[in-house]
Amino acid sequence: MSKGSKFWIFGMIFSFVLFAVIGGVMTMVSSAAAIAFFVIAGIFFILSIMVIVFYNNMVYYRNKVKESMALIDIQLKMRFDLIPNLVETVKGYTKHEEKVFKSIAKLRNAAMQSTDEKERVEYANKAVPMMKSIIAIAEDYPKLKSGVLFKDLMEQLSDIEDRIAASRRIYDMNVNEYNTLIEKFPNTLFSKSFGFVRMELFKIDTAEKMVTKVTLESEEE
Repeated sequence: MSKGSKFWIFGMIFSFVLFAVIGGVMTMVSSAAAIAFFVIAGIFFILSIMVIVFYNNMVYYRNKVKESMALIDIQLKMRFDLIPNLVETVKGYTKHEEKVFKSIAKLRNAAMQSTDEKERVEYANKAVPMMKSIIAIAEDYPKLKSGVLFKDLMEQLSDIEDRIAASRRIYDMNVNEYNTLIEKFPNTLFSKSFGFVRMELFKIDTAEKMVTKVTLESEEE
């Protein structure tokens, strides 16, 4: 819970206690004053309920965004885990792509060590052209393309790419819902106070088309 939300909740509790004490005093002094007090107290109570409902809704939708991002992160990790096997399978057929092999290995290590979600996505996007380059090598080596190990890797990668695409759609939908709620009135009055800020949509590249092409061609052969 952010400092702003703690302040709001403490403030509401303190205000309720203060209103109760003042209300008791005013009831003894004047019935008209007591009516005015309870009207004000009622308005304050309704506003407090609105704030609480808003806060709970925003926490719910923020958690949905975090959960969908976690799913993407899992799929990207699975893709990175597949890279060493892919490199080793292709490496035996060519020495010309040694630079690409080293670059993608270095990129994978950096991604696996990173603790920042945005940074990991950037690493994943940088890895896609390198993966496409490695997969494209199979075009020149029919034996490699038709091999059981390579086919199995392509099937795994194709499945992972499908999952990444599906997870990305869910993430985009959840982020759009969350951002729309923040921008709606009266939510805009409380968003920043509770630490709710707009979330960005990540661009996540996939190797889906390349994998599909290689898989289909190998099946035809």
